[in-house]
Amino acid sequence: MQFAFFGTSDIGRHRKYNEDSYLCNPKEKLFLIADGIGGQAAGEIASKLAIRNIEEFVVRSHSEDITWPIPYRQEFTLDQNSLLAGTTLANRKVRELANQNPSMKGMGTTLVGVIIKGNLLAILNIGDSRLYRIRGGEIEQITQDHTVAGEQEKLGLLTKEEASNHPQKHILTSALGIEVMENLRIDLSLVDILKKDLYLMCSDGLNDMLSDKEILAIINSDENRSLEKISLSLIQQANLAGGRDNITIILLSFY
Repeated sequence: MQFAFFGTSDIGRHRKYNEDSYLCNPKEKLFLIADGIGGQAAGEIASKLAIRNIEEFVVRSHSEDITWPIPYRQEFTLDQNSLLAGTTLANRKVRELANQNPSMKGMGTTLVGVIIKGNLLAILNIGDSRLYRIRGGEIEQITQDHTVAGEQEKLGLLTKEEASNHPQKHILTSALGIEVMENLRIDLSLVDILKKDLYLMCSDGLNDMLSDKEILAIINSDENRSLEKISLSLIQQANLAGGRDNITIILLSFY
């Protein structure tokens, strides 16, 4: 399975800092988005630290005989285990730095990450950064939001539309760096990739401003546009809708 990609980040219209970080590593087929929390520079530090530690471990796990920080879990693939182990190290590093610096207390980050392996996509997510799949002209949110509203939606207490307008849609129930690893909610999944699939990874600065239908309409408006132009159009429309947060996007197209 061949693929093309494009990633970009925008500060939005109201924030003084861009606390989002992202990674596109086509050699390792690793793609990550982290949306930092903690205010001012702390959130940016947390997101960058998470991205760096996960990338470093995944690269080493693909090329070296290394010591894993956690027991290997047989129910998951190697790539899922690599993402989980890298996240374990990242969580540890963020917590250590926060404990050493009182001004950074409470910092953390959301995370959505994928590794491509053949026709499979290994996925990890923590918090409310999202992964969408666009297939056959339809959009589907693959990840589950770790928010108060998202948890209620999962239990069937709220519809998707109700959750998207809920006053507690931004209250995270899981974030890297905030909890010890044993208490951290992490979702790992594995999905099949088909030719012509398009995957959209994003921080909540995108989906807070644009509904899923609006995102799909922008993507489908011209099938001949490049991934870069689609990404920039999504960011432009999110900013026109208010741009209340940083906006980070990675698009993955398979052919």
